[in-house]
Amino acid sequence: MTSRAGVLLAGILAAGLLSGVLSGCATEQREAEQVATQEAQLRGYIDQANAWGEEIVAQLPEADVEELSPNSGGTRQSSALYEDWPQYYYWEQRVRLKPEGARTPEQLADELQPWLEQQGWQRATAGELPAGKESFTRDYRRGGYSLAVEVFTEPPPRAQTISFRIVTPDTVTPDAGIPDDDAS
Repeated sequence: MTSRAGVLLAGILAAGLLSGVLSGCATEQREAEQVATQEAQLRGYIDQANAWGEEIVAQLPEADVEELSPNSGGTRQSSALYEDWPQYYYWEQRVRLKPEGARTPEQLADELQPWLEQQGWQRATAGELPAGKESFTRDYRRGGYSLAVEVFTEPPPRAQTISFRIVTPDTVTPDAGIPDDDAS
């Protein structure tokens, strides 16, 4: 009878072990699928932010631009816990205007605002800080994306600079739902 009980116990243990292994495989597969989903979301967010950034910069009169910096943005982890996911992307470019140009950075920001609004960017004044001694920032929202237009106000000989920064929504797992990321 002991050998029969031993065989039964071994069978139960093997079934439990197999169930644990299969459960672990399912969990790993689900995690891999979630990462693949977030990677695809992030690629879409990056493409959209880059396209919008290029459209914004294209609105600047070439005659006023002295130097256009390369995109200094990139991906970042959203979690303060140093987890790989979720992530977001930000696109950022600085534009140095010619000191003798026809427009100041503030005039350029003023002229750009109606175009931004036509493109679907809505001014978000509630989060804006008061103008500082050297600069001020105008905030805009479009779906889950944010745009900051930072205007440096010190007169020449200081560099006349305007900076644009687009931040995407965070990626989300399929279980958590998709944020409002209207890409219109």
